[in-house]
Amino acid sequence: MSRQPCSRFQLILLSTVAACLIAAAAEAQVVLRPKLQPNTQRTFHADNSVKQVLKLNGMDIETESVQFIIAESSVGARADDGSLRVSDSIKKLQQELTLPGIKLSFDSSNPDKKAPLPQLEPALDVLRVISKSRYTFVYDKSDKLQKVEGANESLKDLEPAVRKSLEAQLGAEALLKQKKNESGRIVAKAVRKGEQWEHTSIQQLEAGQTLTVKHRYTYTGTVTRGKDTLHRITSKALEVTLTQDAPEGSPSKIIASKLKIAKGTGEILIDLKNGVIVLDSVSTQMTGTVKLEINGMTFDATLDLTIATKSQLQQ
Repeated sequence: MSRQPCSRFQLILLSTVAACLIAAAAEAQVVLRPKLQPNTQRTFHADNSVKQVLKLNGMDIETESVQFIIAESSVGARADDGSLRVSDSIKKLQQELTLPGIKLSFDSSNPDKKAPLPQLEPALDVLRVISKSRYTFVYDKSDKLQKVEGANESLKDLEPAVRKSLEAQLGAEALLKQKKNESGRIVAKAVRKGEQWEHTSIQQLEAGQTLTVKHRYTYTGTVTRGKDTLHRITSKALEVTLTQDAPEGSPSKIIASKLKIAKGTGEILIDLKNGVIVLDSVSTQMTGTVKLEINGMTFDATLDLTIATKSQLQQ
């Protein structure tokens, strides 16, 4: 009988400790998806690059594309039905494309500058259109993306064949799929520090190419930048596939590919207080073999491809 008070004390102590642990665990969980903030306007700088070395018939064919963008994103007021409209526009676009023996550059501050070769002028026409693009993303009251407006109208001045090809990357349906896929990188459920999840990113490239990369994401906790507390997610690329549904009449296409990740890391910094991704950076190098069909003939080649993107909020 003399041990009962002690037992009761132990039970009370254990219950208290358990309650504290449960409370601490609950506090440690966080929903990482930022919420849209009505009546806000933000500016982002983006640096994108693609570097490719294709070894074909004993020759190294090197190409590189470097792009810089200043983009503005404006979130409107909530409508009566709770929906939100987010308008994205490009304020500045600079791009430099390096091909064997040729360098092509574009700057939206001087959009009428001619290409070094007449046959490259259609490429500049595409960049001229992109530099003036303005899209509106429409979200419902639960902040779920419903549709994209303005995308197809931005492409209407291009030649029909070029427009059809570009719609696979920048058309309304393509942008809707891309935006939904991007949002899936950040899980909707609450997570704890150290928790991991996987997501497959799908990127539409030029000439009907589709790049699919599986990533593992890790929530690493918070970091401090100035006065802001940001939530940090890191990523590691695991698997990659490259396929192509080449446009009709295309002189070359990828029949098969076998690629692996050589290097692939990324970082996302999220300001939950202000509902914005402050930094979104990823770099992936993939290497392997591809089988090409060029003018009806089949060739085996090796590919070394590096794609890097970085978008950063400007304070």
